[in-house]
Amino acid sequence: MMEWPDLKNPRPRSEPKPYRPVVWPEAQFVPLPEGMIPDTPPFAVVVEARRTRYSFAPLLDDQLGALMQLTCRVRAALAGPLAFAQSHRPAPSAGAIHPVHVVVHRPGDAALCRYDPFEHGLSKLDTSLKPSALRTAMYEVIDAPAGTLLLFVAEPGLTASKYEDAASLVWRDAGVLLGTFSMAAEALSLNFSPMGVTGEPWASQLIPGASLVGVGAAFVGART
Repeated sequence: MMEWPDLKNPRPRSEPKPYRPVVWPEAQFVPLPEGMIPDTPPFAVVVEARRTRYSFAPLLDDQLGALMQLTCRVRAALAGPLAFAQSHRPAPSAGAIHPVHVVVHRPGDAALCRYDPFEHGLSKLDTSLKPSALRTAMYEVIDAPAGTLLLFVAEPGLTASKYEDAASLVWRDAGVLLGTFSMAAEALSLNFSPMGVTGEPWASQLIPGASLVGVGAAFVGART
């Protein structure tokens, strides 16, 4: 008989559980271009054309900015009872919480960056995790030296502040976000390949002692 972990059924708490969000050790902020989304094919054409593609050329700033705008940029911040901002974004999320951060590494960059969905830009991370070590591990899955690496890093405490037994909600958020990236990349004529890894132990090493966990990874790049 197949073993399957019991993630139980999530349910809203009667009162929010106090939670202090992770403070990211960020340095320089680099804004991404805005309003640079090109004309895209109709959705039905995108669905029919979508494929996992394994060859990558470096992304231009405009391409990365458009991809992030179509996937996880904040459309509107929401006031609520939680101790952090909820928000509307292109991908749905349980409770409008969006617990999955996107850590980005572009080929040749000396630092990892976190995408800031409120400010639409990349914040360089002050972390001991070396990009070279992370990329070497990911190359064991897909050899993509010219691809931009996306590491999906969940902060489960965010979702758990509103829901009991929140683990399955976090995983579903991660899957929805990965699928949104896949469709947006196809619409923008980019190559996108998700990887069958969680991103551990790398994600939890980003900030020692922080409650972060890897929930996926992918490479994206321009078409060759």
